Amino acid sequence: MKIRRFCLSQPLQPQQTMFLFSTRSRFVSLFIPKKFLPFNFIPSFCFSASTLFPQFNNPHLDNSISLFNSLLRKNPTPPPIEFGKILGSIVKAKHYSIAISLFQQMEIRGINPDFVTCSLLINCFCQLGHITFAFSVFSKILKRGYHPNTITLNTLIKGFCLKGEVHKALHFHDKVVAQGFHLNQVSYGTLINGLCKVGETRAALELLRRVDGKLVQPNVVMYSTIIDSMCKDKLVSDACDLYSEMVVKRISLFLMW
Repeated sequence: MKIRRFCLSQPLQPQQTMFLFSTRSRFVSLFIPKKFLPFNFIPSFCFSASTLFPQFNNPHLDNSISLFNSLLRKNPTPPPIEFGKILGSIVKAKHYSIAISLFQQMEIRGINPDFVTCSLLINCFCQLGHITFAFSVFSKILKRGYHPNTITLNTLIKGFCLKGEVHKALHFHDKVVAQGFHLNQVSYGTLINGLCKVGETRAALELLRRVDGKLVQPNVVMYSTIIDSMCKDKLVSDACDLYSEMVVKRISLFLMW
């Protein structure tokens, strides 16, 4: 499979570069933001896809891209949910940059993404560390009248934590809770894990106390994360006390397996 740069009759957006990916004698056009390219391309040179995008050495991905391209050519255009199914499989395989490129093709063709597709895009940006872009999509969701679900909110919280910006995640948490949104054990488990990873074990324990029985019921993952962090901080006595508390509350360790 080869990647070639070529000229278009109409100019692209400043942030876009277009390439043709030949897949089994078929061509799939992808609009890729320059910031997602591994390096600057030089005109008239050809590169193997395995060199630029190792994940393209995958027949399942190849088929997914070809199927996506065939949907774009259909008339009338299929509903967004059909595109979302393909994007979902690509995101599940962790090909985030490719999913973003395909999503851009939808917008270029005037296909309005549905809530599920937008949520997939938010996940892609968060996984790649582009929180600003993720919130840009989140803003579009709100403007279109969609009601964000817990999964989308958890994704944004996790995105902050992946970058080590736990306090921004906590600030976002406070805002969404104040607006009446409900978070779950995954949300608070992510926040507690994020605090422990940046060495704020005490803050993680305070968060556990804050949510206990009020916002959610703490689970074994939350307790175990803090206990592990306490042990790393050489607070063994405190870790033992927290473990005893977990046993008294009958929070089973078997839930971890």
